[in-house]
Amino acid sequence: MLHLFLDESGECSFSQSSRYKHFLITIIAIDDSELTTLKDKLKRQFAYFIRNGWDKTKEIKASELYKNRRFGASAVFRVLNALKQLNSIKISYLVINKNNIKHQAFRDAPYGIGYNYFTGVLLSELVFQDNICDFQLTYDEKSKETHTNKRFEEYLQTEIYGSALEFDTNVAFTLRRGKSHEVYGLRAVDFICWSIFRKFEYSDTRFFNVFSQNILRGREWYK
Repeated sequence: MLHLFLDESGECSFSQSSRYKHFLITIIAIDDSELTTLKDKLKRQFAYFIRNGWDKTKEIKASELYKNRRFGASAVFRVLNALKQLNSIKISYLVINKNNIKHQAFRDAPYGIGYNYFTGVLLSELVFQDNICDFQLTYDEKSKETHTNKRFEEYLQTEIYGSALEFDTNVAFTLRRGKSHEVYGLRAVDFICWSIFRKFEYSDTRFFNVFSQNILRGREWYK
C-alpha cells in the first residue's frame, strides 16, 4: 500500500485581496516500507535545528525556516536532500494560474469548491492514469472549506468511486485527517509543496531542482 500526503500553497481564492497569482496542490507518495525511514530522517534534521537554536515549541515549516536568519535556504536544502534519499518517494502536483481562469461562476464559487475540485482532479489522475489504486491519503485537519456543500472527504469518495465504476477499476483507499506537527508525511509534503510553489510564484527553481527527478506528475493549468 502507498501512503499519500496532501498539501497546498497559495490561495484558492479569486478575490482582489488574494496575495498570490498561483494556487498549488501537491501529493507525495511513499511506500509503506519507508514510512519509518521518512520519520527518522526528518527527526534527525529537526533535532539538528533545535540543537542550533530553533524554538522547540514552534513547528518547523519550510516557509518559517527559510525566513529565519539563523537557518535560511541552507536549512531547507538539508531537509530536501534528506527526503530525496527515499527510494520510493514520488511527487505530483497541479498548479493553477488563477488570473487565466475567466469562468465567472467558478471564480464566484465558495472557497472550498475549488479546493475540492482541483484535489479531485490530481487524485483521479494518480488513480486512473498512474494506477495508484491501493492507498491511504492523509491531509491536514485544518479545513479549507467555508461552504455548506459536499464536504472534502465526501467529494473525493464520490469522485473516485464514481470514476472507478465508470472505468471498471478496483480501488481500495482511505482518507485520514492528521495534525501537521504530528504526521511526518505531512511535514515532508510541506517542504515539497513550498519548494514547488517557489518555482511558479517567484521563478525560484533552486529548491525544486533538488527533487525534480522524483516528479511523477506535474500539471500546469491555465498558464
